[in-house]
Amino acid sequence: MKKIIFAGLSLLSLVVLIACGEEETKKTQAPQQSPKKQQQTTVQQIAVGKDAPDFTLQSMDGKEVKLSDYKGKKVYLKFWASWCGPCKKSMPELMELAAKPDRDFEILSVIAPGIQGEKTVEQFPQWFQDQGYKDIPVLYDTKATTFQAYQIRSIPTEYLIDSQGKIGKIQFGAISNADAEAAFKAMN
Repeated sequence: MKKIIFAGLSLLSLVVLIACGEEETKKTQAPQQSPKKQQQTTVQQIAVGKDAPDFTLQSMDGKEVKLSDYKGKKVYLKFWASWCGPCKKSMPELMELAAKPDRDFEILSVIAPGIQGEKTVEQFPQWFQDQGYKDIPVLYDTKATTFQAYQIRSIPTEYLIDSQGKIGKIQFGAISNADAEAAFKAMN
């Protein structure tokens, strides 16, 4: 229970730090405008049936990965962290799913290196290998913009995306392989 509370507080701190950092960056980089000329941004509501926000991130092996490149395919998208106990506990089951040759969906996972206690881009690959993890592509969200776009409030969080790029299921906490496979079977 203490780990869950700590993880929740850590993620809340991450969101606050990111928001504060972006505000400070805006103050130092953007010229000041009068209030009438400032543009208001609206946050896209993330929900089942809505388009999954596109992103471009670098993979652990140095390749650029865009969600839109997977259009026409179903995607299992996992947001997690190396310091998150429930995340680490769910990884062996995800590896089993990733190793299945007959699955009809792609698996991607996203971390935010160097943010809120996450390992850096330089540290993470060795840690990942030391854990024995394999067959799970890891994408680096170095500015946590994808975490923000998907409105991640707790980790792990999984998004199951259909072949049309729409969100088919949102799972707060780890999803079992059986539940993920059943959800994908129900999607187009």
